[in-house]
Amino acid sequence: MDTWRAGVFEAVPIEEDLPYLSVVVTARNDDHGGNLLGRMQTFVNALIGQVKRHRLPLELVVVEWNPPPGRPPLAAALRWPEDFGPCQVRIVEVPPEVHRRYQHAEALPLYQMIAKNVGIRRARGRFILATNIDIIFSGELFEFLAQRRLESGKMYRIDRYDVMPDVPADAPLEEQLAYCQSHLLRLNAREGTFPLTPEGLRALFDDDIASPGSGVFFGPGWYAVERHFGQAFRWVGDESELTVEGSDAGPCVLAFEIEPGPGVGRKAFRLQVLDSSGALLGEARVERRSVLRLRLSAKRRQAFRFRVVGGGLKFALDPRVLSFRVFRCAREKAAPPAQPAGEGPAASFMLLRASRWRRLAELVAAPWRIGRRGVKFLGEWRRSTLPLRIGLPISPETIRKLLPRVEAGGASIMVPPGKRKSRLPAPATAAVNAGPSPPERGPAHLHAIACGDFTLMAREHWFDLRGYPEFDLYSFNLDSVLCYAAHYAGAREEILPDPLRIYHIEHAAGSGWTPEGEVRLFSRIAEQGIPCLDNHELMSWASLMQRFQVPLIFNRENWGLADFHLRQAVVGPGSGGRPPAGFIRED
Repeated sequence: MDTWRAGVFEAVPIEEDLPYLSVVVTARNDDHGGNLLGRMQTFVNALIGQVKRHRLPLELVVVEWNPPPGRPPLAAALRWPEDFGPCQVRIVEVPPEVHRRYQHAEALPLYQMIAKNVGIRRARGRFILATNIDIIFSGELFEFLAQRRLESGKMYRIDRYDVMPDVPADAPLEEQLAYCQSHLLRLNAREGTFPLTPEGLRALFDDDIASPGSGVFFGPGWYAVERHFGQAFRWVGDESELTVEGSDAGPCVLAFEIEPGPGVGRKAFRLQVLDSSGALLGEARVERRSVLRLRLSAKRRQAFRFRVVGGGLKFALDPRVLSFRVFRCAREKAAPPAQPAGEGPAASFMLLRASRWRRLAELVAAPWRIGRRGVKFLGEWRRSTLPLRIGLPISPETIRKLLPRVEAGGASIMVPPGKRKSRLPAPATAAVNAGPSPPERGPAHLHAIACGDFTLMAREHWFDLRGYPEFDLYSFNLDSVLCYAAHYAGAREEILPDPLRIYHIEHAAGSGWTPEGEVRLFSRIAEQGIPCLDNHELMSWASLMQRFQVPLIFNRENWGLADFHLRQAVVGPGSGGRPPAGFIRED
């Protein structure tokens, strides 16, 4: 029998009954992100506490990658409980000599996704959850897992709530969860990352489309604030939610300045407004930039849902459905029309008078006149008898390749990328009577935000996909590649709804991705010469999977360091924080 750090471990048998769920994480005792052992101790205590409470047969697999010299191993550095309940813990060590095989080993001390593959490859559960060492699971989530309702053929995802760092590690589970619920920082949802109010609503961004103190909170379906030529707006999907606080200012309306988007082909569409119970409040046909006015109750909070009828179109390299966008959302003091007692609020629409840029957009849509010296078009300003002539000194061939567009903040053109000449020989035969190519659809809109903190699938799906791509680069976006590959391999995404949550303990800015530390993070890895997968490349791969309806698999059959015999510590019942017992070699 092999020994590992003599005097700490002894041989113990492994139970023959396989766990229902394997939870795979990776770490090293290097204080990454600040107070790493404290965050990991909180994770371990909360996880084992949930397992004992819900009696869920669970296996925790910790991959200790490249342990730093001069520091105790994680098995000895962490405190373990007397009673593990139905939880089994194994620690797999990837030694420094294996780590040094990689090109960026000096600058990148932990290859997160390869390390997770090591644990996934050696996990024994029927289902495998890949997560991180600073995550706490809500009681509702564990209750769902304990019901054993997980299904093969699905990829389970969930929203991540970032919380303040001082979660009490040794406090009872109820106190830990109460701290998380009352110390929220931000939300990582499918639409993006959003700041949160203390109550848990999505807070407004700086210079948002609604003013601070307006009592307006944009919920699911609303994307983060974007800018074009200095004008702020938010894109909105086919289904969206909105919460409005009550006010003592008397009857008022909420005015939205909206415009059709690419999700409806930038054409007229039907927009429905529903209340929180799903009852239809109003419907209108929006043909151009318009104002939607929604009557509000005076003193009570109201929740609304917007539904687009006939949308769903996407760009080739953008997974989002951008049905319409909103430039302004503001309360207006206006008495609503009288309505019978007992009826709820109603919705009304009014067209917005065309602005100068809107007039210029109509001008651009005027008939073109093509001459030898370029392209000219004629138009006429409203309320004016003087024609306006604009000449563009470019050839007709060039203008046909450009996609000019005039929007609310200015004008823009899109220059399509040039086509590369293929080095492959031309095919011997060509298709005859081939029809036009179908329109290219964008990739699926998956919940790829913070997916490295919670991706749950049946064991066979992980093995079919051969885990995460094992590239010699920073781990950014590699978890998203896995999600798209799983989707196009047939494991369809299911987003577990609130109140099922995971809480992420905040770490030092720049040690991982956060909105505040993004610049510092990417500056650091660029200075160290560590490459990473950018979003454009990710979407290119996702579009390829969408086009051919197959996953991209990058690893060979020996993924997860299958060719290496790695030492595994089985952590068993200890006593009061003393080093645990248990070591067995399984490879």
